Amino acid sequence: MKRKFMAKAAGSLLCAAMLLGTVGCGSTGQPAQNTSEGAAGANEAGSTAQSTQAAVVEADNDTGEAVTLTIGIWSDDESMRLEKAFEGIEEDLGIKIDFLKYPSDSDFWDNIPAQIAAGTAPDIISCTNEHYLQYIDQGLFEPLDEYVNSGVISLEGTWPKAMDAWKIDDVVYGIPYALNPGVFIVNDSMWKEFGLGDKYPATWDEVLEICKKVKEEHDMPALCLNVQEYHLTNIALSFGGGWDFGRNIGAEENAEALQFLIDAYREGYIVTPTELGLGWDGAVMIQQSALFSTGGAWYQASFAAEAPDIELKYLPVPKGGNGIGGGTCHSAALVALKNSKHPDEVAQAISYAVGGDKLYEAVVDVTEVIPAKEEYFGLYKEKVPALADLVSYLDSSTPFSYPTQSKKFADSLINLMQETMFDESSTMTGQEIVEQLAADYGTE
Repeated sequence: MKRKFMAKAAGSLLCAAMLLGTVGCGSTGQPAQNTSEGAAGANEAGSTAQSTQAAVVEADNDTGEAVTLTIGIWSDDESMRLEKAFEGIEEDLGIKIDFLKYPSDSDFWDNIPAQIAAGTAPDIISCTNEHYLQYIDQGLFEPLDEYVNSGVISLEGTWPKAMDAWKIDDVVYGIPYALNPGVFIVNDSMWKEFGLGDKYPATWDEVLEICKKVKEEHDMPALCLNVQEYHLTNIALSFGGGWDFGRNIGAEENAEALQFLIDAYREGYIVTPTELGLGWDGAVMIQQSALFSTGGAWYQASFAAEAPDIELKYLPVPKGGNGIGGGTCHSAALVALKNSKHPDEVAQAISYAVGGDKLYEAVVDVTEVIPAKEEYFGLYKEKVPALADLVSYLDSSTPFSYPTQSKKFADSLINLMQETMFDESSTMTGQEIVEQLAADYGTE
């Protein structure tokens, strides 16, 4: 049976518009409703221009006897998780929680700096470890070392690598509570239909061999690549590279990873959502225009809703070059914003949320991602058996570690890769791309 991938046409554009209208897509190319770990970081990029009609949400902390703290949110999933986490806090600690719902992620990040300056910002937000460094660099996040060192906030049981992502220059800026490792996703129904055997690819060379076979026998590209920073970073890490907060951009392993993708695309082994008129890689996989993609736990909910008959296989990101494989790790954390009128109560509230069961149970029940405390790993495996293997992939995952100018870096990386892949006359190489990025965003 042959499946030719769809050309960009009016029908697919309509499908993309419908998908984007119901799901939304941040700069990482992930659906916002299913990526509380991915969407926060993706949406921090603030890629959409704010319209003149965009609402400005203002927090006005209660100055009466009862302390009121405000928590800024924009995602329904995040709202559900955090509302559960803070249930009972007023009765237990005398702290009232108000949730401030922003119209969109871009409204949230566009307004936060001005609100901090005006004293109207939320006291607490949830944030991921993707584009967070630029906000730390701007001094928008309040250090939490004082409360960690005094024992007000306990880190006991928190998965160490998640905590490492939130300790910058030995200063703690967030308390992680959810994890989402990058994985290599196989349409297992298509894999079996194509008779590709019992051995799944463990290296990118093995992926390439499958791509050649699928192209020859079914006249279609097997690998979907969403040319966004999330996916490119997963593959760079799997080759043994990564950005290391700007210190490692020009590494040979990064150049090798990007060149692998450029060459595979030119050979016809890769399809992108862009050329199909689709908004993200999952949409390509749902319509079965590719066999493989990189992604995360959010795939499960999307397929359950839109393609329940398709079985997926979640594998570690393959090994490339001399790399050890493994991809990124989203880590969602509670963060205290600068200039709160009630810093001690903020620390107590964060401690209340991360010190109980309700937040971690909601992380599993609402978003099907892994709680950041190791004692809840078993609960995750029990409640989400289809994704249980993701727990074992955590150890080979790595924080994103983008350079400080993360949004500009991501835009440059995407633009250079798109120009190189989509312009047939381009002679730019992976090495030249990383050299240019290192010159613009690298640090000594």
